[in-house]
Amino acid sequence: MISQVRTSHIAKLLGVVLLMVVLTLAGCGGGGSGSGKPNLTIGSKKDTDGQLLATMYSLLLQKNGYNVTLKLALGDTPILFQAIQSNQVSMYPEFTGTALSAILKLPATQDAQAAYNTVKQQYEQKYHITWLDPAYGLNDSYGICTSQSKAQSDGLSSLNDLTAHNGQLTIATPPDGLTAAVQPVEHGYNVTFKNVVQEDAELTYQSVQHGDADLNVCYTTDTSIVTDNFVVLKDTQNVFPIYNPAPIIRDDVLSQSPQIANILKPLESKLTTDIILQLIAKVQVQHETVHQVAKDWLTSVGLL
Repeated sequence: MISQVRTSHIAKLLGVVLLMVVLTLAGCGGGGSGSGKPNLTIGSKKDTDGQLLATMYSLLLQKNGYNVTLKLALGDTPILFQAIQSNQVSMYPEFTGTALSAILKLPATQDAQAAYNTVKQQYEQKYHITWLDPAYGLNDSYGICTSQSKAQSDGLSSLNDLTAHNGQLTIATPPDGLTAAVQPVEHGYNVTFKNVVQEDAELTYQSVQHGDADLNVCYTTDTSIVTDNFVVLKDTQNVFPIYNPAPIIRDDVLSQSPQIANILKPLESKLTTDIILQLIAKVQVQHETVHQVAKDWLTSVGLL
């Protein structure tokens, strides 16, 4: 009788121990970080601004207790889009204009809010991917640039000033800038150029510096604007397409941890085109690491 009681007691104890082990293992599994937060994999494209943004997301989320794997410079847009669809990455920074043209195959727009609303709705419906808050102050788009000396000598600060030199100025542009920048400026400001020269983007700056061109089509986050001390002429008519960045994240990940949106939200209002240019210059010109530049800036604005 005593033996049966002891055997029953031992069996119960073993059952309790086994249950505790199962519960412990269950708490450690399921892709979580042990605190109920999902493990996150954040990717980026090859461009420096994309790497900086992804690193900022990672640092802010790590500060809030998330386990983050950072995969920088994975590839171009199609590769990152495939990666988030196949759950190889949980999230990455994307630009509204890129999503419209490259993924959704829709026309570009100069309306920032309309661009965001469209990509947010379409990505949710078609891909179950959420666009978090965008940085409306950062526009990685096209622009018309010139050297400081040319801007001063010809009185150029905005695209409106081109009308005083109608038909007199030569502009150098990369091939994609012909329809994305030159033609919108001609139509929007009712100006013509004396000559349009197509060449690689980096060569357009040299053409202006050597006097072979008066203006060049530039990307507004191009480091050469800083390193070559160029001026971006103000676009008062908003003729260029909008490219605002935002974190995009898989719905299943966000549903596990909705607070991710609130953690990243304060970042977007602090990002501007001028700031990202300065940070890109630190990486490409001063050769600081992406991680250090992102960390230092986040600290300087009180987010870390």
